[in-house]
Amino acid sequence: MIDRLRTFAEERKTILCFGIDPVVEKLKSDSAPIKDRMLSYFCDITDKLLAENEITAIKPNYAFFAQYGFDGLYALKAIMEKYKNKVPIILDAKRGDIGKTSEAYAREAYDFWGADALTVHPYMGEDSVKPFLREGKLVYMLCRTSNSGAKDFEELKANRKFVYEHVAQKAVEWKTGIVVGATSDSIKRIIKITKGKDIPMLVPGIGAQGGDLEAVMKNLKKCNDIPAHRINASSSLSYAYEKTGGRADDAALAEAKKLNECIRKYW
Repeated sequence: MIDRLRTFAEERKTILCFGIDPVVEKLKSDSAPIKDRMLSYFCDITDKLLAENEITAIKPNYAFFAQYGFDGLYALKAIMEKYKNKVPIILDAKRGDIGKTSEAYAREAYDFWGADALTVHPYMGEDSVKPFLREGKLVYMLCRTSNSGAKDFEELKANRKFVYEHVAQKAVEWKTGIVVGATSDSIKRIIKITKGKDIPMLVPGIGAQGGDLEAVMKNLKKCNDIPAHRINASSSLSYAYEKTGGRADDAALAEAKKLNECIRKYW
């Protein structure tokens, strides 16, 4: 899976990932059923971004679909099937539980939804993460996340290291990826642990959350493996039209091009 990420990135010279977080009230059409509105809206954007080589992964957020019940879940399934094998799909479901339950979650993510990669909570330990480690798939363990509450636990110290540093070390041992938010400078410490160890990062927090893309790229450059990583933008792409007006897909494309101007400077 990591090689596939690299290939897509090298071909398109970007590591931008489109996070798909449906908010029905923001979708432009309000007459069609929810499922159809989601599909039309997000497929239009995704198709345009792919056609213009501006993204190299998509990241549907399970909760944003599930909040609308079966309509949302049907839309998620249709999106997963439409883009399977066309672009790496990271299912943002943040799973993680005792072993048998994790095994069930893994089957759901990989066998039912068809995800290429999955976000996972690591805090119950190895037996809760191991069921997700499957050949050809990729796990992104939550390491230092982008939310303000991350400091409550992730920045506690144990044996003179932050908890997120321990997670990064376990990612090296277990051969997983990690989620590292763009809203703090923790990435500098994390890179010291993961550099040269084949640990892909998923970096949310760019755009609406205010993360510094330039700073992220400078740090990823130190890894000497930029194509393995992904920088996620969700609302800033999906709802770019709120700032610029016009068609949602055109506004998303314009915003993606702005982000990629920065990303490609470091290629």
